[in-house]
Amino acid sequence: MSLRLLAAIVPAVLSTLATAVGIVLFVLSPRESAPIELRAENTFPLIAMQVSLLTVGAAIAWRHQANPIGWLLSATGLAAGLVYLAGGYATYGMLSASGLPSADVVAWIFSWSKLAMALSLPPIFFLFPDGRLRFRRDRVGLVTGLTAILLGVGVLAFYPGPLLGIMFVQNPYGWNAGAAALDLAFAVASVLGLVFLILGTSSLRARYRGASGLERQQLKWLYGAAGLYVVTLAVVLPPYLAQWLGIPVDASIRFLANLIGGLAYTIFPIAIGIAILRHRLYDIDVLINRTLVYGATTATLVAMYALGVLAAHALLRPFTQGNELAVAVSTLAVAALIQPVRRRIQQGVDRRFYRSRYDAARTLDAFGTRLRDEVDIDALRRDLIDVVRDTMEPAHASVWLRRE
Repeated sequence: MSLRLLAAIVPAVLSTLATAVGIVLFVLSPRESAPIELRAENTFPLIAMQVSLLTVGAAIAWRHQANPIGWLLSATGLAAGLVYLAGGYATYGMLSASGLPSADVVAWIFSWSKLAMALSLPPIFFLFPDGRLRFRRDRVGLVTGLTAILLGVGVLAFYPGPLLGIMFVQNPYGWNAGAAALDLAFAVASVLGLVFLILGTSSLRARYRGASGLERQQLKWLYGAAGLYVVTLAVVLPPYLAQWLGIPVDASIRFLANLIGGLAYTIFPIAIGIAILRHRLYDIDVLINRTLVYGATTATLVAMYALGVLAAHALLRPFTQGNELAVAVSTLAVAALIQPVRRRIQQGVDRRFYRSRYDAARTLDAFGTRLRDEVDIDALRRDLIDVVRDTMEPAHASVWLRRE
């Protein structure tokens, strides 16, 4: 076995061992005493995150050894396995009758190590896809992002009170006298995180504008994954922040946040792996187009259905006491509008985001209409060349006509 292959699979092996031990500890923990997010079955989405990180990281590290992104993903997957082990150790050690040594210290590590895993995010943002920093401001953005995460880790590590993610344990290293300083550090970390996002987005945009066709497709995959992950963060973070601030959060909401966060994170490494390994890159345009069209169509039809039910119920109230007729009428109306709404939204998406393709389709349609009525071969030749130039934009275009 070569050293390169060994280095690529060692993080996966170590993370698998740590995860296996963590699963055993979670299963042995008293179920009735454990919070819902720390019960064994509710921690399994985190395993999907580890598998995606380790698999993609190993593949990139093996195929593109000089690209640090593969090693960053592998290291993050290994860290995720160790965090999972820490969670199982802390849960079993604090809740079981037998206990485990230093379980409160391991719980403390578990509380802030989840944020520490995000240390790989700034380098990936600025090194993607070839592993090189392109602009001078990228170094500033990289340092800013890492500093923001490290400040956040410090705040979580020393903030007094219950530990984040394991609320039944009080912080053994809480700094009660420095709560105000920790609040200030959290505010500074938030500002630096915002600066990092601005610089990172600007760098990705600049790279996209100066990229070739292949690199543009790679960046599209990262854009799509990052955008989807940001949407999930908007759903996942509020329950965690509320829990950290002491605001009561329903157990089912915490479970859903944990489930969505764990599963959604897998999209990020998978998209990076597809982009760097260059597998089916050009399908991203179809994926984005279909996502926009069917997402907007679904939202429109749901809104129309809700408004239709309310309107029909109000109109039919004098004639019937129930709302079954209103629901039936609205359902039939929405079913009849599915295709027209989808076509209109498809046209709008093509016109707004795929303008060149939309203009080319209109040009070809117009040419097809003229073609049916054109009888002059020279005029037809001129029209054909004009259409080719407008739609394909070649450097040179000509038509050769074979004569009998």
